[in-house]
Amino acid sequence: MLTLVFLGSLLIAQIAGAYHNFLVDMQNYAVLFRSGITIDTVRSVRPKKWAAFLSSLGFEERIEFNEGDVGLAGGIQILEPANLNPTLVETVRRYGGSTSVDTPWPDEDALDRSSLEARLKHIEKLLVRATKAMTGEKKVGSEDSQGGSSASFLGSSAGAGSSASAG
Repeated sequence: MLTLVFLGSLLIAQIAGAYHNFLVDMQNYAVLFRSGITIDTVRSVRPKKWAAFLSSLGFEERIEFNEGDVGLAGGIQILEPANLNPTLVETVRRYGGSTSVDTPWPDEDALDRSSLEARLKHIEKLLVRATKAMTGEKKVGSEDSQGGSSASFLGSSAGAGSSASAG
C-alpha cells in the first residue's frame, strides 16, 4: 500500500512538472510570435516617420526622479502612486561630491558606521528629552526659531550640576 501511494505521488509530481515546462514553453513561443509581428510592423514604417516617432519620445532628455533630482537620459518617465509599491528600506544610495570617473567610490563601511552613529546620537537625544519630560524638569531660557532651546535644564536637584543643551 505504501509503495502504491509513493508511486502515485511520484506520477503526479512528474505530470505537474511536465505541465509546468509545457506552459513555460508555450508562453515563450507566444512572446516570440508577437515579437515577429512587431518586427514586421516596424519594417513597414517609412524611415522618416520612424525617426520622427523616435524624436517625439524625447530619449535625449534626462528623466526627473524627484523634484530637482535629474537622472539618466534614454527612458520614458511613468508616474505611479506612492502607495503602489511600498518599501520600508531605501535602496537608492546617494553620495555627494564629484561624478568624475577618476573619483573613487566612498567606503561603504565608513558610511554605514557614520549613519549608525548619527542614529544612535539622535536616539540618545530623544531619550534625554523623554526622561526630562517624564521627571518634570523645567526649562530656563527662551526657545529659538527651530523649536530647540539654547538654555539649560534645571532638575529638581539644583545642586547636582547636570545641565544639557537641547537641540
